[in-house]
Amino acid sequence: MRHPIVFILAASLSGAVASAQPLQVPAFSQTTPGPSTIGGSIRDVAIWVGPPSADAGSDAGPSGLLLTAYNNQNAGLATFGLDGQQLENEQLDGPVVSVAIREGFRLGANTLSLAVTSNPGVGLLAYSVDGQRTLDRVQRIGPGPFFLTNAAFTTVAFYRSPGSGRLFIFASNDAGALSQFEMSGEDGGLSATLVNRAITVSGPITGMVADDENRALYVVQAGRAIWRFDAEPTGGSTSVPVVDLTAADSKLSKNVNRLALYRAANGEGYLLAADTQAGSFAVLDRRSYAFLGSFVVVPGTHGVGGATAPRALAVTSGPVGAFPDGLFVAQNSSTTGTDDLKLVRWDAVALAFNPPLRIDTRPAGGVDGGVDAGVDAGSDGGGGGGVGPPPTPGGHLPPESEGSGCSCASASVPGSVLFGLLALGLSRLRRRRER
Repeated sequence: MRHPIVFILAASLSGAVASAQPLQVPAFSQTTPGPSTIGGSIRDVAIWVGPPSADAGSDAGPSGLLLTAYNNQNAGLATFGLDGQQLENEQLDGPVVSVAIREGFRLGANTLSLAVTSNPGVGLLAYSVDGQRTLDRVQRIGPGPFFLTNAAFTTVAFYRSPGSGRLFIFASNDAGALSQFEMSGEDGGLSATLVNRAITVSGPITGMVADDENRALYVVQAGRAIWRFDAEPTGGSTSVPVVDLTAADSKLSKNVNRLALYRAANGEGYLLAADTQAGSFAVLDRRSYAFLGSFVVVPGTHGVGGATAPRALAVTSGPVGAFPDGLFVAQNSSTTGTDDLKLVRWDAVALAFNPPLRIDTRPAGGVDGGVDAGVDAGSDGGGGGGVGPPPTPGGHLPPESEGSGCSCASASVPGSVLFGLLALGLSRLRRRRER
């Protein structure tokens, strides 16, 4: 007769396989496209987090979303509030294919949120973003692009060196080449100095995100892989594969687009990828790159729809507006030509996993001069500084993992349970042999 432990383990493992399907997370709210953005496909999205107001304590002030739209009508950069209503549209600066934002940029005597967009045929454009203003929340810095190139940039991502504090922006093109610029504005004028460094992959780049604390730049090579590069200006050109999208056992499809980073304290958190073909979002451990599972954004209440064939995403672990435990944003591709964004509570994402993902609203290892509790602006994010002292109180984990300090999770039976069952079975087998 087979030992009962065999059946227990078999049942546990079969449950793990069944739960490997994408998890379902409901959308909380959605954007309402304005007439000027209808007909343009949304290519990228960024979350801006306003500085805390005097009566808001440590909570962020007025915050919102920046999205880029691209179509034959020259759609450009649009601004939305967290209530989903459109605020502004910089259509004259279109078309725009990518956007990144970084809080706490020093421009002369002012400290502001700096947004950079990539505009095909134009170059890189810079904007200041201020949620406190009722008019012109987004204002162009300078009369035109601060950098021109013969190859159109398609993706941008900010990086602040934890060692030197210098701010850089990476920009890629369809040929797979990446350029790194050092950004400066302390003399009152915005400047970008090209770093003497050659970084390439052998194909178009569809997504990028930089991890300040771990000095890493993650790059999606279309249909091929997610690569890691050293983000420091002296980092060389060596790439390390994070995910091989062509492997037979790959958990992601070949059609992966934008990346985002959920920053938790002490360098923990998650690398998120928009898997357009699968219609889902993949979650990788920030440190080990282990695949923890994936989720789809399904319709919520009050007529809020789900996300289909998502190309773009953004996430922040910090509390903003009606999202005290963090915000996840998913782009929805509409067959009618009216793309929109779905706003999702991060705690809904985290608690859908077993064991749950982290919910950590603490600062992610440094501040760039503004609120920076793990902001990731679509193809970029906030979060500066290296791994510093132990985190201060203020964040929390789901009850199941409170105090564990682990960012590892999977959509399967916890490993500790399996090890415990295995140990129990071996112990019983040993006793039977001794009789």
